[in-house]
Amino acid sequence: MNQISFQYPTYYLLFCLLVAIVAVAILYYKTTLFSDRPYWYKVTLALLRGLSVFMLCFLLLNPLFRKYETVIKKPILAIAVDHSESMVFRDSTWTKSFEADRTKLVSDLSDKYEVMNYQFGDQVLNKDFPVNYSGKRTNVNDVLDVIQDQTDPQYLKGIVIASDGIFNSGKNPLYHSIVKTIPFYTVLHGDTTQEKDLSIQREYHNDIIYSGDKFSMEIDLQAWQCASNSNTLTIQKLENETWRSVYESNDKIDNDQYFLTKEIILDAPTPGIFKYRINCKAISGERNLKNNSKEFYIEVLDAKKKVLIYALSPHPDISAIKDALQSNKNYEVKIAFNGETIQNIESYSFVIFHQLPGTGSNITGMISKLDALKLPRMFIIGNQTDIITFNNSQNIIKILGNNKNLNDAQALVVPNFNAFILSENLINHLSQYPPLSVPFGNYNVDPTANYLLYQKIGKIDTKYPLWIFNEASGIKTSVLCGEGIWKWRLNEYVQSNSFEPFNELISKSFQYASIKEDKRKFKVNQSKRLFDESEPILFNADLYNDNYERINTPDIAMKILSNDKKSYEFVFGKKDNYYELNAGSLPSGEYKYIASVTWNGKPLTAEGKFGIQQTNIETSNLVANHNVLRNLAEKMEGISVYKNQLQQLTDHLLNKSQNKPILFQTIETKPLIDRKWYLVILFLCLSLEWFLRRYWGSY
Repeated sequence: MNQISFQYPTYYLLFCLLVAIVAVAILYYKTTLFSDRPYWYKVTLALLRGLSVFMLCFLLLNPLFRKYETVIKKPILAIAVDHSESMVFRDSTWTKSFEADRTKLVSDLSDKYEVMNYQFGDQVLNKDFPVNYSGKRTNVNDVLDVIQDQTDPQYLKGIVIASDGIFNSGKNPLYHSIVKTIPFYTVLHGDTTQEKDLSIQREYHNDIIYSGDKFSMEIDLQAWQCASNSNTLTIQKLENETWRSVYESNDKIDNDQYFLTKEIILDAPTPGIFKYRINCKAISGERNLKNNSKEFYIEVLDAKKKVLIYALSPHPDISAIKDALQSNKNYEVKIAFNGETIQNIESYSFVIFHQLPGTGSNITGMISKLDALKLPRMFIIGNQTDIITFNNSQNIIKILGNNKNLNDAQALVVPNFNAFILSENLINHLSQYPPLSVPFGNYNVDPTANYLLYQKIGKIDTKYPLWIFNEASGIKTSVLCGEGIWKWRLNEYVQSNSFEPFNELISKSFQYASIKEDKRKFKVNQSKRLFDESEPILFNADLYNDNYERINTPDIAMKILSNDKKSYEFVFGKKDNYYELNAGSLPSGEYKYIASVTWNGKPLTAEGKFGIQQTNIETSNLVANHNVLRNLAEKMEGISVYKNQLQQLTDHLLNKSQNKPILFQTIETKPLIDRKWYLVILFLCLSLEWFLRRYWGSY
């Protein structure tokens, strides 16, 4: 049903009609034109003119055209099929018959329901059959999220889940919010019988270790129906394409529900990425052998960064900095006090001088050694610092004053600081930290210095430095112009019940101050060194011109090479002023990459390595968990059927009286002037009048 409404009273139409009559009378009432023609000629022209004028005046009233439309919306039924490996590992002969039965199910229900098809496992696919059953994980929660996002709960009347009930990733689907509002209908797959099986359930290890250390791993072993057998466990390391045994043990399996956690300590190899394999010897009668072995990678780094804190005397700041640095496993901290002899100072990556140089203390010899080694250093000024000697010990800042007169200065984050990124949480907290005790005086700072924090004295925001960084002659120097940073750490814990923001400030600041500047014009970075088999491999790249400005004009080509000589070629995408690449997922193994670009006629390359570890979580447990599926169905009075009983599910859904089509009415309101047909009628009236006047001899 269509309707026209007005924004003005309807009696205004009489004025429109009056204007049309006046216009017709002026033009045709006493005209002598067409006096030799039949009278109906003039009447026809008058009607056309009157209708045109009336329609124009009618538009001035800004009438609205309402169009009413009734739509019948079918209820929505979502069908999600598990496509993970565990569905077919024991038996795959059922897939063709199930595909035919499921196709018939969709066909029979399509008259009553709008059917939406999904597949889920390690990823959710919005697609119908066929299913390849190759998913490396099972995440039921993910498909429920997607269904919830893509459907209107007003129309969603049921979700069908076809699965073996084994979920090994994501949250328990029983606690998803959609379970409380939508009926579930579950199709039970798999075998709930526990066979004879010895398996590696899980293993725990550090992904990154340091050469020269020992590292531990924990392995959880489980066995069913294997009593009176032996569990022979070996750990092997891949060296020059050959597996070498590094550990072996033999344990007696004393019952049919056997579980054992083993802790093993191994020596870390030289730096690099290394592949290990855990293997349990197969037991007679065991069918599933895939969960008897597991491979993983470990990245070995050169060594931890050693930091020396060289202090004039004990102080709470020292403990606060040490604890913050050691929260990052890449740092090893040693504390020494003035007068102690420091052995092998070249082994340290960074030196912190706390209130040094002080009165009566001489660190000139140590400064000279650090300069010769070009080791980065940091000075923390306190009330015991000898300011004159301090000014002569570095070139970043000169303080004209003394530390006998002190100011209380809070931290003020420099707005345009971009050497590294501080989290919003940390920035917000810094302004609330207690003040530090800073020397009173004038500060002359090297103009090339990088300010992290200014001093806020009382309510006045100053440009005096509180924390600054600089590099001169290849030596990085940092200065914190105050003591009392321990109060920041305690205040952070009071505010957030955590030391994380404070640890972030210390860790990032020291990392920036100690890292050697990379002046390469072409760099490629990867999101991580070790990936799971199902993870996307992500890269980003930076290219700099002669002014060291980041650009992304030329194309960057990437070649990834596997150990078995397979080659994969890619081209980086461009975003803002950098490059990025998603190489997708690759088979397990070790890879190296070569990225190349040509800029100003010069070829530039970047190389690197990464590893992909095999994921066999799907084969570690093949016993179907029908209880999860039945509990899903019972939440909202759904039903559970076996995979060969889909007709029973069809009959139930077709007979469910609550799932009826939904009628709703839509109203489309537009100004009449937006309707093309109205303008066409107006144009035809004016054109026809003009044509007839010309044709009948009038000008």
